[in-house]
Amino acid sequence: MMTRIASMAAVLLAAGFLVAPNAHAAASGEAGDVDTSALPEIEDGNWLDENPYRGSKKAMELGKAAYDGNCARCHGIDMISGGIAPDLRELGPDYDDYFIGKVRAGVQRNGMTYMPPFEGVLDQQSMWAIRAYVDKRHYEYKDKNLDELYEQWDGGKSEDDTAAQRSPAPAAASPAVARGDSGASARRVADDDIPDRLEQIRAKGAIEIAVYQAFPPWSYKPESGGVTGIDVAIGKALAKRLDVGFNLRTFVADESMGDDIRNQVWKGHYLGGGTADAMLHVGMAPEFQQENDQATFLAPYYNETMGFAYDAERLGGDVDSPLALKGKPIGVGLDTLGDYFLTSAYRGALRDDVVHFRSVPAAMRALNSGEVAAVMAPVGELAGAVTMLQELNVTTRTVELGGMYQTNWDVGVAIKASNPALAKAINEAIQQMREDGTIETIFEEYGVPYRAPAAPETAARTAAL
Repeated sequence: MMTRIASMAAVLLAAGFLVAPNAHAAASGEAGDVDTSALPEIEDGNWLDENPYRGSKKAMELGKAAYDGNCARCHGIDMISGGIAPDLRELGPDYDDYFIGKVRAGVQRNGMTYMPPFEGVLDQQSMWAIRAYVDKRHYEYKDKNLDELYEQWDGGKSEDDTAAQRSPAPAAASPAVARGDSGASARRVADDDIPDRLEQIRAKGAIEIAVYQAFPPWSYKPESGGVTGIDVAIGKALAKRLDVGFNLRTFVADESMGDDIRNQVWKGHYLGGGTADAMLHVGMAPEFQQENDQATFLAPYYNETMGFAYDAERLGGDVDSPLALKGKPIGVGLDTLGDYFLTSAYRGALRDDVVHFRSVPAAMRALNSGEVAAVMAPVGELAGAVTMLQELNVTTRTVELGGMYQTNWDVGVAIKASNPALAKAINEAIQQMREDGTIETIFEEYGVPYRAPAAPETAARTAAL
């Protein structure tokens, strides 16, 4: 979630589908670019968010060659996935930004590269040509009318070998969104003809709230019983304040929180499932809000901060700094802020002391057994794990991260942009829950000390957007 930061370690290659870009050759083509000179040019450095070649038969033809040489090994011949990688035929035309982002940056999870980045391997024209081929396979797979797709490029006329030499189609000449060296973010607006989400919630009689899976103590499923956690309890309390029913949606984290916002709040995952009415445990950093402006961020309800846990008796005294643990094993979750900090801060003095675990509870079990001397993670996760595991001799304290590292951050709620009535209702409900002690009581029930948001004025500011 907010602490999930990419590891600086070398890329790990394994299991066949973890391959370098130049290993993506298939029998029908060589890896790398294809000759896209027949397609309208794209200004160098001007990265588009919308396919400028949609419906171009020439682009589809070139895109198939580029796909065969770079993608088929994992995503399947003719785009028929064998299960190793996602079936790209499901990727409808509304997901251009998702497509280009994954192709450019690749896909990494838990320190493992599942798909290498292709920026620098393929040029932008080749990427969008592949996207044009994906469009064609999507239409065929979904039994859609291909003529409608072709009309987006040339008005339904046939395209010969020289047709693409003509002036660029309007989509290429004036893309909906461009990302160049200036780093300009996409500016989109929600559909004006759709009623405010609050009206829809009241009509159906329930609010659907999205929370992360396997993220104790915020949202998780214990060995017995249903999904529980602080965020689940806050969601139920919010529904009660709005006088509607409560529906829970749990989801697995994508590569970034921006992906999660898109999948759960304003667009939906390309595999389907729609969106929730609201998502909890969302980072409230202003820069993040600006980059994800199709969502409204509101109602901060907690301030998370980094810390570490240890057994003071076993260590022979209190610990006031991670440096005091030098030479002792320190547990961290893989690819977390704690992992990144300890392996790079203090000029790498603690790098060899870091021990990786799949989760904070797993690291805390190792602390309990004496396998590690301390665990570094957000204090909410540490305190929640102490309660869950019923550990008795654990001291948890905050730690100030220096330099470029963010020590603490507010978490709150995200909804789809341009829903002012819902934003106002959620802001008021969360504010009431903070003022009357409801939220603090929920934290106490899960053994996590409550920390009020650092910037409560954010709620009023975001509600006005």
